[in-house]
This record gives sequence, structure tokens and C-alpha cells, in this order.
Amino acid sequence: MRSLRRLLRVPVIVVMAVVCAVFLANVGVAIAPHAKEALFAVERERIDVALNLSPGAQRTEVYDSVGNEIGILRYDIDRELVTFDQVPEEVLATLLAVEDNKFWLHNGVDVRAIARAMIQNVTSGGITQGGSTITQQIVKLRVVGDESSISRKIREAVLAARLEEEFSKQEILEFYLNEIYFGNGAYGLQAAAETYFGKDVAALDIGDAAFLAGLIRSPGIYDGFEDVEIAGKRRSMSLQSAEEAGIIDTDERERFEQRGLPDRNRSPQRTDETLRRDYFLDEVTEALLKHPALGETYQERFAQVYNGGLRVWTTFDPTLQKHMEQAVREVLPEGSDDFEVAMASVDPSTGAVRAFIGGPEFADFQFNLVTQGRRQPGSSFKTYVLAAAVEKAGLFPFDTISGKGPCTFPNPPNVDYEVSNFNDSDGVVGTVQFAVLKSSNCGFVRLGLRTGLENVVEVANRLLGRDSENSFRPYLSMSLGAQEVTPLEQAVAYAAIANGGLRMEPYYISKIEDASGSVIYQHVPRGRRAIKSTTAAWVTKALEENVIAGTGRRARLESGQPAAGKTGTAQDFSDAWYVGFTPHLSTSVWMGHPEEKVPMNDIQGRDGTGGWVPARIWKAYMTRVLEGEQILPLSRPPPPQRSAQHLYLPEEMCAVDVQLDRDRGPMQFDLPCSMVEVDLDVGNFVAHPEANCRMTELSSTGIFRDEYLNCALVASRNPVTTTTVPPEGGTDGA
Repeated sequence: MRSLRRLLRVPVIVVMAVVCAVFLANVGVAIAPHAKEALFAVERERIDVALNLSPGAQRTEVYDSVGNEIGILRYDIDRELVTFDQVPEEVLATLLAVEDNKFWLHNGVDVRAIARAMIQNVTSGGITQGGSTITQQIVKLRVVGDESSISRKIREAVLAARLEEEFSKQEILEFYLNEIYFGNGAYGLQAAAETYFGKDVAALDIGDAAFLAGLIRSPGIYDGFEDVEIAGKRRSMSLQSAEEAGIIDTDERERFEQRGLPDRNRSPQRTDETLRRDYFLDEVTEALLKHPALGETYQERFAQVYNGGLRVWTTFDPTLQKHMEQAVREVLPEGSDDFEVAMASVDPSTGAVRAFIGGPEFADFQFNLVTQGRRQPGSSFKTYVLAAAVEKAGLFPFDTISGKGPCTFPNPPNVDYEVSNFNDSDGVVGTVQFAVLKSSNCGFVRLGLRTGLENVVEVANRLLGRDSENSFRPYLSMSLGAQEVTPLEQAVAYAAIANGGLRMEPYYISKIEDASGSVIYQHVPRGRRAIKSTTAAWVTKALEENVIAGTGRRARLESGQPAAGKTGTAQDFSDAWYVGFTPHLSTSVWMGHPEEKVPMNDIQGRDGTGGWVPARIWKAYMTRVLEGEQILPLSRPPPPQRSAQHLYLPEEMCAVDVQLDRDRGPMQFDLPCSMVEVDLDVGNFVAHPEANCRMTELSSTGIFRDEYLNCALVASRNPVTTTTVPPEGGTDGA
């Protein structure tokens, strides 16, 4: 039997010898005509060609404020670098057994392996072995390409030897493990481990390594996870090589053979919801693409963001995000039909954007209501009117103003601007603080005019961060929040008030490292004074009172932590707001239809005002956020330098009632507002002691005539008529 086997081997040996002879002859024939030129080119290339093992394109990884990975940014290449020490020894041994079993011994070229591969390929009738060392594969990838020619193979061998002279074996192998393509978009061993097994490279075993080694020569064979037969055969061959190298025994090989092959992409990018694209990650991406530290042009920044292997740390707080979502579910356990809630939280002291709810599921909507959704803020804009009144006009919340309505204001060249108080309330004359508590529309239109609408525009622009191109317009309606803002703008503006008037520029990115780990950007908080600290203190006091006894009372925190805030409701209940702050955090809450203005007339049995759902969401959220936190006081204004003033407009008339006698009751007179006083007990005007009332009397000759008499003496006369205040209309906006 043995003699027969020996006889059968003879033809094979003869064939192999013939093939070797033919191969060497062909090489000689191919090289001879071009020998001088080829050798000169090789020698020149050996000297001049730059060889480096800098890594290829890598994905960018994004982390939250506590170091958890929240996203991966890449274009078409998925690669994360690993070090030599991160790869298990048996995995390295298996890969080398398959790809280059003499790696630690050769100097870049393995002549025996080349000859063995050539003979194997001839006898098998196809390409089954490559013969190139790992060093040669690197040269092929980086320098010479994959042209099928003798001269290319010579250049490859020469440069492989040079590469081994300039770099250590460990450096070469580490580069190779990070450079090679494993199919399905996975470049390098880490991406391959995630794509096929959903694990880190450190968790790979010999069976995994055998599968991956089978993909190196033809990585596209398993794209789509479909060609199971070929992939299975490749793995079997790799396991056989591992057994022959003594890495595993036969039983272990058979056990690994029983494993199923990967059936889908298991990368965390596909399976981990925390790594999926969402509203916050989208804002971070946009910020990176505009970041000057990543390049002067968009193309440069794009390459860095998607292929530069950056490590980006953000301001995102996952705990706050969780609390936001819980608060919405708590207040709206059955949902809100077609309406959505958007929220944003900002750190007043730094401007860090900590969390937000940008709208419906990102994959379905992809329009960030927090940063892109401009909506009418309603009465939440009155905060900026108050700030302008204190800052620019020297007014105070203890000053008095008329909140009576309906009210009408000249608006040339347009028709008069007619305003009604919320729920068509008659309103009262009271302090500006009282106007805040009642969210008086007529009171705040008067306050805006008394302050000067250009002043309101200036202060609002500074607080909300608007430039001249996006500036508010000095329209009469602006005091009632008719011009649109975003939830993030609101949160940042109120944060500036919480921060003593210093507006901190909002930001998402705290640090950026390049692929080598060097810090290329570290955020330094930047602030700009929007209003004086005393102005901020007066506004804070007014908004704190609003939480205690005004429209924002549903946002009052039961822990005793002082809070300040303002509600807002756009006309027809199409947008509802609550924006408030503590020293810890500024948070805005908006509710409405995400795509159009739809009245919210039945939200849990009520009209959708800012004081109904948004205020309660704010309270539920901030209660969770501040649990266990130290109670901090809000800022207090200094003692005022003057007493209260009555605020009125030039040419404005104020109506007073003068009691005639017990039988006839009061009679109304219109007086210049400079000639009246305020009775805060009843919320009305009373005539100044020196004021004169105009009366129309019938003379003895039967002629009507006007007379002016001290108002205190009117009761002793018998007036026929007086001038009364004409009826007026308006809008709501509590």
C-alpha cells in the first residue's frame, strides 16, 4: 500500500518541478528586456518613496458629559483603532497562522510561502493561496496597488524589506490589524468584531478570529451576510491552519466548526439605541461641521468629522434627558393626540446645553423643534419687556400702570391696534408686578410703549442672542409675544437672567481630541453682558412672585427651592409655554402641533395654556433634577432709590369715577393721566385733588355750555354729560 502511494506521488512531484522550471523561465523572459529600467526604478523607489504607517480614515466617536458613548459619526468607512496589546494573543496567533505564519521570522518577504502558493494555485486550478506576507500586503495597500505584473511584485518585495527596516514587527502588525477591510463596511479588527459579533476586540476568541481571517483575502464574499457556504469553507480552512500551528487541537477545531455563522450586522451602531442618530447628536454634528478647530473650509471639516477619528465630549446629561422624558409621561400619561412637547435645559453659569426633547421620533421627523421650531412665545415674551423697562427706562415692578381693557392704541399708518386681556378680563390699575401676575395684555402693551419699543428690541435681541439680520421688529404686538422664538433661545435668555444678566453663549461640545489623543479644542465658557445685574435681580423677583401667586403657580417646587418663571399662550391656544429657572438650571417647555398652528382647546379637559400643561411638566422635571441638591436662593434687588411712579403714555386719558350723590351714584370723567392717582385697594384711578372735571350744563337761556370744575366739587353741581372712554378690543396672550 505504501509503495503504491509513493508511486502515485511521483507524477505530482514531476509536475511541480516542471511548473517551477516554467515559472522561473517565464520570470527571466519577462524581466530580461526591462531589467535595467526595472532595477533603476526599484532602486529609486527604495530611496525616494515615503513609507508611513499613519492610520487610514477612522470614525468619530461622541461622548456625553460623563463619558458614555452616545454616537458614532462616519461616512463610508467604519474604523476604530486598537493597540497591539488590546488583541488577545490567541486571536493574533490565529490570524498569523492563516495570513503569515513566518511573520516574526522573515524580513518582509517569505520566499518559501511564495513558491508554495504558486504551486498550490497551479495544482488547484485557481487562486487559493496568496503567498504575500503581511508586510507585502501593507505595501500593496499603501504604495504599489494591485496591478498584476512582475515589476509590481518586485517593487512590492523591495519596499516590504525596507518597511521592515524602518518599523518594528509590532508596529507593522498593529497597523495591519487596523487597516485591513473585512467587508460590510468594517475596516480594522475592532469594527469587524462589532459588525460580525457585536463585541469588543478584547472579547474575540479563536473561532471568531478564524472567521475573520477567512474574509481578509476576499472581504466582499460575505457582504449582506448571505454567502454562508463560502464563508463557512473559509473559516474551516482557517481553523485547520490554527490546528496545524498548535493553537487548538482537533476537538476544539470541531467545536468551533459547530458554531453558526454571523447572520446580521451586530454593530452597536445598529443595535444600541443610545448610539442611534437623534436630535442632540444631530446638533453636535452640525456644530462640528462649523467648528474652526477642524479646518478652514467645509470640506476639511467634513473630512475630519467623518473620517478623522475624533473623540468628542459633549455637554449632554443622560440623567436630565431621562428626567425630561419621565416628566412628560407623568403629566401626559395618555399622550396628547397630535400635539408634541419640546424642552431645553441650559446651565446658566456656563451656557452648556444639558438636554432637550426635540420633537417626535427623530427617524420619522428630523426637524428639531428646540433649535428650528420658531413659535410665538405669547406672554413669556413679557419678561423681556419688563427687563427693558428696568434696564433702559429706569422703571420698577413696584411702579403702577393701567391694565384695564379692552384697550386701543394708535398704529399709523395701519389701523389702530386693539387689545383684550386674557379671557376678556376688564383688568385693573395696579403695579407692574401685578400685571406680571395676571399676565395683563393691556398693561404690557402700555409698558412696552412707555419703555420704547426700540429699547425692547435691543434688550430682547441681547438676551436671546439675535443679530441685526434676525432682529425683532418694534411692532406694537411684540410686547405680547407675536414674533417667533425657539425653545432653546428662550432657555438661554432666561438663563442669562438667572446668571445675573450675563448671557453665556450656548454650546454642545466641551472637548475634541484628534486620532492621536491630542486635545485640539477645549471649550472655555464665553459670556456677554445682556442686562445689568440689578436689572436681572428685579426681573427675577417679579418672576419669582409669579411662581408663588401668579400664572406660574403650578410650577412651584414643593422642596422649597425658589424658582422664577413665566407662562405664555399664543392666540387661539396654538402654542403654550412655560420658561423658568433656578440658580441650577434654566428650562423652557413648549407644547403645540409640530407642523402647523392648531388650537389646543381640549388638553385634559381644558384649553391648552402655558400655565396648565407646560408649567406642570416643568415642575415634574425640575423636581427630579433638583432632588438631593442644595437649596439656593435667587438674587435679590438692591433697595430702590425712589418711590413708586404712575406710568402712562403721552396724550393718554384715564377714566375716573366721581360720586355725585347717594341717588345718582358715580359719574365717569376722562382726565389726562397726569391728573389722576391710583387707588391700589380697588384697582382704579381717582382724581388728583387739583384735577378739574369737564361738565356740560344747561344755562338759564337754554344753551349747553362746557365748564371745568374741581372734581371734588362736582357732586355739588348738576352735570348733564361727560366725556367717556370709548370701547376698545384686543388679543389674548396669558
